[in-house]
Amino acid sequence: MKKKKIVILFTSDVHGKISPYNSQDKSYDGKGYAKVSSVINTVRKEEENVIVIDNGDMLQGTPLSHYMLAEKEDNSQIHPVISACNTIQYDAAVIGNHEFNYGREKLEKAVNDSSFPWLSANIVKKRTSDPYFGTPYTIKKFDGMTVGILGLTTKNIPVWEPDRHIDRFDFLDPVETAKNWIRHLKDEKQVDVVIIAYHGGFESDPVTGQYLAASNGENQGNELLASLPEIDVLITGHQHLVYQAVTEAGTAVIQSGTKGEFVGRIDLDLEKDQEEDQFTLVHKETSLLPVKDAPADETILSDIKEIEKEVDDWLDETLTTISDPSTMQIEDPLKDVWIKEHPMIEWVNKTFLKITGAEMASTAFFLTQGMTFSNTLTRRDIHAFYPFANTLVVMEATGEEIRSSLEFSASFLTLDADGLPAISESWKYPRLLSYNYDMWEGIQYTVNLHKPKGERITSLTFNGEALDPNKKYCVATSSYRASGTGGYDMFGEDKIIKEFPFGVTEMLIEELENTEEFIPQTNQNWKVLR
Repeated sequence: MKKKKIVILFTSDVHGKISPYNSQDKSYDGKGYAKVSSVINTVRKEEENVIVIDNGDMLQGTPLSHYMLAEKEDNSQIHPVISACNTIQYDAAVIGNHEFNYGREKLEKAVNDSSFPWLSANIVKKRTSDPYFGTPYTIKKFDGMTVGILGLTTKNIPVWEPDRHIDRFDFLDPVETAKNWIRHLKDEKQVDVVIIAYHGGFESDPVTGQYLAASNGENQGNELLASLPEIDVLITGHQHLVYQAVTEAGTAVIQSGTKGEFVGRIDLDLEKDQEEDQFTLVHKETSLLPVKDAPADETILSDIKEIEKEVDDWLDETLTTISDPSTMQIEDPLKDVWIKEHPMIEWVNKTFLKITGAEMASTAFFLTQGMTFSNTLTRRDIHAFYPFANTLVVMEATGEEIRSSLEFSASFLTLDADGLPAISESWKYPRLLSYNYDMWEGIQYTVNLHKPKGERITSLTFNGEALDPNKKYCVATSSYRASGTGGYDMFGEDKIIKEFPFGVTEMLIEELENTEEFIPQTNQNWKVLR
C-alpha cells in the first residue's frame, strides 16, 4: 500500500476583513486575510498537496468593503478582498449569502476579477437547473488522487435579500442538489475524495446533538450528513462557529469562526491499492489554526495602503457635534443599553419613523462590547454602531404579533442568583445573539423579569391605549428582522409592505449630515422591572 496525504485549508465568513487592525476604532485585533495568508503560506511550505478554499461571505462586512462596493466612483478597481485572495492563491470560493448585499452586478464583477472559480451548485439561473456562475464544483488532482469539491449555499437568501438583488437567480435546496452532483462526481469524475463546502451551518451539533439553530432551512448541515454518507469532508460556515469534529459515521466536519480568526485545516491520509489502482481514504483529522501570532503578509498590507488611507479620511469626516457626550458612553451594553434606553437606540428608531412614516419602529444594539463617543459623530462611529448591510422596510404586524415579538426579545434577559439582570444562557450559544434583542419606539411597554418567559410584557400601549391584538400596525425595522429569522417566526417576508432601497447605515449618516447638533435624549417609553 502506498500512502499519500492531502491537506485542505479554508476560511469562512471573513466579512471583508484584510488588515489586522479594526477599521471601526483602529485597534489591533490580529485577524484578517493578511494574517491568514501567512498561515497558509507556512502550511504550503510544509505540505506537498494543499487545497485552499474560502467558504463564503468574504466581500461584505467592513467600512473598506462598503466603500469599495457602494461609495467609490471608480468602479474599475478590483475589490481589495479579491486582490488579497488572488494573492493568497485560493483554489476556489463559495458564494455566501452576504455576497448579494450590494446587488448582482457587484457580485458578478467580483467573480470575474477573481483568479479562482466561485462555486455554488444550488444557485442557478432563473427557472433552470444551470448553476448561475457555471462552476458547481472543482476537481483537484495530486499524484493520481482526485478530489472533488462541491460548493453549496444556504437556500434562505430570498428571505433576506430584496428582489432587485436576486431577480435572475433561483436558490435550490442544497441537499437535493448535492445528491445529483455527488453522484456525478463519484460516477463520472471518479473522485477519490468528496468535499462539500457549504455556506450554511447546523441545526444541532453533529456529534452531541445539542441545539444550535432553528429548523427553518437556513442551516442544513445535519441533513447533508444524514442524506449523503459519501461526504468525506463537510466544510461549513454562516453561523460563525468555531467547531471541529469527526462524526461517528466518519465525516470530518468543521467551521472556522469569523473575520479570519482561524484557518480551518483537514488532513486526509490515503492509501493506494496497487491491484485495484485506486486510492482509499484511511484517516481524517481536523484542526483550527489560529492566526493571531502569525505575521501579517506585507504584500497584502502594501496593496491596501492607499485605499485604506482614502477610506480612513472618509470615515473620519465629522457629521455633526454632540451636545453632551457624557450621556452617550457605553461601558457595559447590559447596563447601558439592554436594560435602559440609550440615546442612540432611540435616535435610530426615531429616524426610522421619520423616514418611513410608520407608527412604531424597532432596532437592536449589534455590538457585544462597549462604545466610546467623543464630542462629534463621524462616519466611523455610525459604521461601528450599525455595521450590517440591512435595508429599511415597513411591515404590517398585528398587536398580538408585536406582543409575541416583545416576549421573545424579553427572553434575552434573566435574573441571576443575586437578583440582578443578566443575559439568558440560551442566548449565549453558539455565540452571543444580542443582535436579536430588539428595543422599540412608538409604543410603551414594560418588561418584568420576575415573570416567567412568555408572560413578561406586563404593559403594552400605543397612543395611551392598550395595543389591539387584532389590529394591524405599520412597523419600521430592518430587512433582517422583518424576514422573521433569528427567532421572530411571527414576522415574515409576506408582511413587508414597503422597502427603502438603501442601506440603513447610509440613511443614518445622511440624517446626521443634516443635523446641526445631536442632542442625546430618551423618552423612556420602555422599562425593565427587576
